[in-house]
Amino acid sequence: MLKFFCCLCSITLFLLQAGYPQTLKLTLEWLLNPHHAPLVVAITQGYFAEEGLSVELIQAQGSLEGCIQVAAGTADLALTNEAQWVIQQDKGLVLEPVMTLIAEPLEVFVSSVPLGQLRGKRIGHASSGVGFSAAVLKHILLNQGLTEKDIMAVHTKHGLVAALLSGQVEAIINAYRTYATLDLKGHGQAYYMYPYESLGIPVFAAQIMVANPKVSAATRQALRRALTKACDFLKDDPARAWHIFKTTYPEMDTVNNKLIWPSVAALFKVDPFPANTENHQKLKTFLKLYQLTQ
Repeated sequence: MLKFFCCLCSITLFLLQAGYPQTLKLTLEWLLNPHHAPLVVAITQGYFAEEGLSVELIQAQGSLEGCIQVAAGTADLALTNEAQWVIQQDKGLVLEPVMTLIAEPLEVFVSSVPLGQLRGKRIGHASSGVGFSAAVLKHILLNQGLTEKDIMAVHTKHGLVAALLSGQVEAIINAYRTYATLDLKGHGQAYYMYPYESLGIPVFAAQIMVANPKVSAATRQALRRALTKACDFLKDDPARAWHIFKTTYPEMDTVNNKLIWPSVAALFKVDPFPANTENHQKLKTFLKLYQLTQ
């Protein structure tokens, strides 16, 4: 067995040295959108190829799906958020951190009424990380002297802002501020938008990359180098990056995507994983408080 493994490693090394790219499957945390801009740039501009990598993007229905695939070995890499990573690690999934891409939360709580008037209201949510969403909602309600029994939780699946605008619900959780701010503009009714951190939710990284343990340290370093170049490209020339994005994926060429592009492009930066920082410890305490981890 050991001899076979050594032979396999030798073959892999030979292929890489001969110019054959190492193919990696990367599961997104949602359907492809501008929040995946660095990956598209790194592919189209050849930054992955320069590092001997070929990265295949796989769309998913939530951050949990990618974590499960990586732990099972059916994907090499996944995008998720810091809270989901902590929760799944605690459950025993082995997910090695690679990098942070968006270091701050993007989610907001949006309501048609002030926080003090949530009693009896319908609150919409859509998330694969239902445990974390439930904890956030519980925390918001607790600060208003309420419990889950005092409101009605509605799983909208898709179209959170649409559900709010149509009157299906009076408030929504899990909405991304990049889209929500734009979608709510131009509507007569005033809405209250609360970033998670303003509600006492610990600051957490909205987008991190995790890997199966079989992905080598050298490959992780190569990924970080390629995506650092991609993030720099986005900041230096967001207009050109948008042209590349919409040309590569014509279905992404929408008015909303174009309008949010500058603000989204400015979010990305490759950083070390935030474990052991003060914010990370606060997040772990929060998750334990709401019994999402041991």
